[in-house]
Amino acid sequence: MKKLIFIFLFAVTFQVSAQDQTTWITDYKEALKMSEAQGKPILAFVVNNEGSEAMTLLKDLFFLSDDYKKLSSKVIPLKVDISDQQSYNVRLGIHYTKKRTAPGLALVDKYSRTIGKPLVIINSENIAAFLSFINSKI
Repeated sequence: MKKLIFIFLFAVTFQVSAQDQTTWITDYKEALKMSEAQGKPILAFVVNNEGSEAMTLLKDLFFLSDDYKKLSSKVIPLKVDISDQQSYNVRLGIHYTKKRTAPGLALVDKYSRTIGKPLVIINSENIAAFLSFINSKI
């Protein structure tokens, strides 16, 4: 009986956590095509393989927030990994966030132009302001 309860709780927990995850597109050309076809802006998330306090804040205060859950279906999610310094993604990340570092978030139109000011200084106040900004643009 204990095993059955454990398996049930594990399945429910896994299912709930899976619902919080965004399916990220990693090909910016595909994201641009989707943006044009669907009439949605792109949410570009510039990352690298390093964990940081800023990444934790983004996860907790941005991606797990109710505001993001409401707007996530209204944007095309694009993850730009700048871990490989020789990749085109580094130039793309700089273009979107105007910084050489990660993490960062930017709202981008179908022509690959940044809309407004990107989120590059990660703190709770700036995250809340960026969420409000995105909501005002979609």
